[in-house]
Amino acid sequence: MTTNRQSFSWLTFLATFSMGAVDAYTYIAHNETFASAQTGNLIVFAVKFARGGFSEAWVCLPIWIGFALGCFVAQAALSWLNHKPNLRQRYLWLMGVVAVTLLIVSLGQEWFSELVMIFILGWLSGYELTSFREVKGTTVNNGIMTGNTKNMMVALYHWLIDHDHADCSKFLWLAATMAMFIAGAGLSAMTCILISSDLVLWAVLVINAAGLVVIYLTSSFRNDA
Repeated sequence: MTTNRQSFSWLTFLATFSMGAVDAYTYIAHNETFASAQTGNLIVFAVKFARGGFSEAWVCLPIWIGFALGCFVAQAALSWLNHKPNLRQRYLWLMGVVAVTLLIVSLGQEWFSELVMIFILGWLSGYELTSFREVKGTTVNNGIMTGNTKNMMVALYHWLIDHDHADCSKFLWLAATMAMFIAGAGLSAMTCILISSDLVLWAVLVINAAGLVVIYLTSSFRNDA
């Protein structure tokens, strides 16, 4: 059985772009909350609490709770899917959950309360962050760039000072991951400001649905088992 997860590295880039887009969306459209960057979310909670008390700060809690539950559910899904030998089937399941969640939240953005919206998006962020974490053998974080920045610069040091060429690849993949996150956040912010925030979730849904279709149609994935 072949278990080479490197075939699916592009899914981590897709998740990273999506997380950047969703973070910018929640910050602009939902009271300065962050879907995936929980460090920033907790800082916003503390600042809002200092300014206006719990009545103003509470909005940051549903997204944090959702994020935590998303991580838990994703780990449970990964543990269950590890018993399935076919990598294509595993990633069809993982991406299928992402696409269905995005469809629900896109359809419901006109009717769901803000609490429900940010809870679901927090859940989605935790789920994606736990499910898609590797690019060509390099472990990355698709939603939190603090650790990526630290790891990128450590890899740069080892590459330039210790002449460890393996760290050259690690540095480049981490830099590419950060670029994808910035691109997603930037395009999302421009869409929210110049067009409509409602369009962002639909765009992210289309991108992830396309990824799901690619997994299904790519014949090489069918030979992974």
